[in-house]
Amino acid sequence: MLQSMTGYGKGEAVAGEYSASAEIRSVNSRYLEVNVKLPQSLSIREMDVREMVRQQIYRGKLSVSVSLSGLQEEDAVNVDPESVKRIIGLLKALRKYARISAPIKLEHLLIFKDVFKGGMSESASGDDWESVKSAIGSALEQLKEARRTEGQSLKSDLSERINALDSKLERIEGLSRTHVEDEKSKLRRKVEEVLNGREIEPTRIELEIVLLADKLDITEEVVRFRTHNKFFKELLDGEDSNGRRLNFLLQEMNREANTMGSKSFDAEMSHLVVEIKEELEKIREQVQNLE
Repeated sequence: MLQSMTGYGKGEAVAGEYSASAEIRSVNSRYLEVNVKLPQSLSIREMDVREMVRQQIYRGKLSVSVSLSGLQEEDAVNVDPESVKRIIGLLKALRKYARISAPIKLEHLLIFKDVFKGGMSESASGDDWESVKSAIGSALEQLKEARRTEGQSLKSDLSERINALDSKLERIEGLSRTHVEDEKSKLRRKVEEVLNGREIEPTRIELEIVLLADKLDITEEVVRFRTHNKFFKELLDGEDSNGRRLNFLLQEMNREANTMGSKSFDAEMSHLVVEIKEELEKIREQVQNLE
């Protein structure tokens, strides 16, 4: 199933004494990029979070943000008087050795996290991690649902555009059949004018005319383009999200369009080729959003 690379998911969970909230935002990227922002107490779990994402998301630039709070009053943060005294003593000694006369200020103390006590445990295992893991799991599910929903909208739009390409190919093919025969007649007349009554082997003339007309024939390009369109639709209906394969297929379709453009000898046909190339560019912009 097609999935967009853009989306948003949020999850919340409670485990034991901890409540966690996770938000995940996803935007387009050629590869998978995961940026993680965790509470300091769970910083060593960053690789675990990245692995959780990698198991379910394959392309996109994701930002994972997690907040964690304790549910018990004992988790409140308080000043640790003993630590404050110890740090002040160290700062006074440092000031003396460095011969600094400036007074010790509050901002000097705030640099040391030891001035506070309580709060959540520094342990990276237990209820705190369980609550975060559950919240991230919920956020991932919501994100994937958002990406699937947008992916289906993109699928409808892409299907309509491919059908429009098929219609333009039919018109080009019809013009090609008519004008190739016209060009053959023009070539015969020009040859007769150049010969001006002189005799030359008829089969040689006909061969040269056929070879020249063959250079203007775009039947092979149209057939290949139709094959690409058919495969494109199959990928849209596939079980997997095939953004990369669709993008590669568009390159092949654009190559066929360029060849048809170089063989165009009729204004209407040239305009149709230009319209096809414009449509391919619009399709390419949409495919860039797919995983």
